[in-house]
Amino acid sequence: MYLTAVLIYLVALAALAIRRMRGTAQTSDDFIVAGRSLPASVLVFTLLSAWIGSGSLFAGAGLGYRVGRMTSLRSEIRRPAPTTDRRDFLRPPRLKKGDTIGIAAVSRPVLEPKLAEGIAFLENCGYRVVCAPNIHSRSSNGLFAGSDDERADGYRALLLDPKVDAIFFATGGYGSGRILPRLSARELTERPRIHLGGSDLTALFAWVSTHAGLTTFYGPMAAMALACEPDLDWERVLAGAAPDPHTVADADVLAPGVGEGPLVGGCLSLLATLSGTPEQLDGRGAVLFWEDVGEKVYRLDRMLTQLERSGTLDGLQAMIIGSITPGAVGGESPDFVADWLRDRFGGSPFPVVCGYPAGHLSGSRTLPLGQPVRVDTGRRTVEFLQPAVL
Repeated sequence: MYLTAVLIYLVALAALAIRRMRGTAQTSDDFIVAGRSLPASVLVFTLLSAWIGSGSLFAGAGLGYRVGRMTSLRSEIRRPAPTTDRRDFLRPPRLKKGDTIGIAAVSRPVLEPKLAEGIAFLENCGYRVVCAPNIHSRSSNGLFAGSDDERADGYRALLLDPKVDAIFFATGGYGSGRILPRLSARELTERPRIHLGGSDLTALFAWVSTHAGLTTFYGPMAAMALACEPDLDWERVLAGAAPDPHTVADADVLAPGVGEGPLVGGCLSLLATLSGTPEQLDGRGAVLFWEDVGEKVYRLDRMLTQLERSGTLDGLQAMIIGSITPGAVGGESPDFVADWLRDRFGGSPFPVVCGYPAGHLSGSRTLPLGQPVRVDTGRRTVEFLQPAVL
């Protein structure tokens, strides 16, 4: 009886291994996760099959396989989405005078006057500028800078152009997430380039981080702030300087402590929509930055709850909160927002600070996503630990 059970067990495991090697296994981690739960369930059911004498060896194996496969699937559902090892994040070459900057449009249509101002500003700074083929395009519904294919192809044209040294994004809004299935990580890693943008680019930058392991820069847009704010820090950061240390006001310490890790994050509403996708934020060992604009506090709270419930924030080392601008859509006062933040994060197990000058505000700082940052509430500092470019 027991020899039959062992044979059934081995046949079931072999069948599962073949199925997984031909099918869904993408990394060694996939098989390990299943392997932790599968053998026990297969063995229990094959022993039961042998004991009651029901069915042949292959029938018993099939029963064990099916039960084990269900257990395996449950384990896979619980497993967080795979991410690139951030210890080896690629740093692109630094930006130099005379370099060629490509301007991409992957979100909403570009405002022509602002684009012209941004191009003129960059040229006056000593850079050459080329634009993606879709820069003047508009989708049939008017929502995007061209169709999904046009926007993806326009961005990829800059990636494949050997003359382009850095890619700046024209605008935010909405739409970058729709082009992600049309992209190739190989095209980014073969020649890493600076990527500078914010807001809706949160989705694209999450894809770049997850699939290409490339540092990106959360900062101004070429046809928005870049055109009208000449004193921003983007040029210094992209040329090799670490972002300036930030002094945290006493009132902006929401939870005390020291935390250090690679910076992840972006616009909160985009981070929440990435939950359950391959680009879901991985907070393990990281420092989260988030900001948002035009959202009511209850919506911000709901987005944070979604990130918590999805396991996105598990293992987080610290949190940096940038600008929160409810504006006409939200309407809550700054005091109301401050009270909510204190209530929400007062008991946090990791340090939390707010008031960081980045996001949808004038004078926004440029943040290198993927690079190490330290939050120390005792010293009242947020400090980046190295340059983000080579």
